[in-house]
Parts: sequence; structure tokens; C-alpha cells
Amino acid sequence: MNTARRICCFAITWVVILLSSCKNEIADIRAITDVSTHPVQTSYNTEYIISENGKVNNKLFAAKLEQFQGEEEYILATGGVEVLFYDSLEQQEAKLTANQGAHYSKEKKLIARDSVVLISRKGERLETEELIFLEDSSKIFTDKFVKIVTANGSTLYGNGLVSNDSFTKWQIKKPHDGQLIINEENE
Repeated sequence: MNTARRICCFAITWVVILLSSCKNEIADIRAITDVSTHPVQTSYNTEYIISENGKVNNKLFAAKLEQFQGEEEYILATGGVEVLFYDSLEQQEAKLTANQGAHYSKEKKLIARDSVVLISRKGERLETEELIFLEDSSKIFTDKFVKIVTANGSTLYGNGLVSNDSFTKWQIKKPHDGQLIINEENE
């Protein structure tokens, strides 16, 4: 009888411990199930096509793409990103590479970050740490440090840049040599 009593006390003790430890806070549950903090879809080695009226405007390639939903829907690209920019005839105009990027579909905005390089079809090269592309206006800009190597081999430095998406018409906002630098290709 003494052994049966011990087993019964032991079992009751474990049941009480288990029941008291199985407590879930609503805030914890919401944090785990909140779609704005966890991706609803993840894909690897992905190609994402941005088109309008059946014409390809851009192609995005990424090692890893994560899609987030909620108040702010966006796609996060990590592990290396490449974006190709196309003209109205779907000919490639420029190529952008970065370590990561984010595409905000509602705002029609792409932000590339970390070791960003943009190369135009004529070989001009932009290097910066962040570059923002607005799809509606086909405008690219940054307020960060920029380095541009022109087609003739000149190297220009400054802070901030505004450009068209093909990187053929650009302006350094604050050039380091104090001169206003504008490049406008005759198209």
C-alpha cells in the first residue's frame, strides 16, 4: 500500500507540474503566428519577373527569397541578388548586383543594400552601399557614398546620386571635388 501511495503521489505531482508548465501567453502565440514577422513563403535560387502590360521591365534573381505579408507586404532577397533592367523593347539596359534587397510591391520600390554595383549597357559602373529604385518613375537614387567608373575609365566620387533606371542619365548630388557632375547620354 505504501508503494501504491508513493506512485500515486508521484503521478499527481507530475500532472500538476505538467499542467502548470503548459501555459501559453497570448502575446507569445501572436508573436509566433504573426505573418508580418515570419515569411509566408521561402524559395531558393529564384527568378522573379516584374512586368507591366505583358512586357518585362525587370528580372530579379536571388539565392533566397522570402515573402512577407501583413500591413507592409514585401519580398526579401538575401545571399546575393541580381536585377536586370529592360527597355520598352525588352533589351537589357543595366545590371544591378547586391548582397541583399527588398521589393515593396504596394510602393513599387526596390531597395538594394550591401556591396551594390550597377553597370550600364555602355559599361559605366556605380558602386554604393544602398540604392533605391522607384518602378513608377524609373528613377534610381541614393544618399550614400558613391563611386562611378565612367566608360572612358575616369573615376568619380561623391555622396548621393540620382539616375534613370538604365544608368545613362545620372547626377552625383555632392561630388567630392566640388564640381557638379551630370552625365546625360544622347539616346
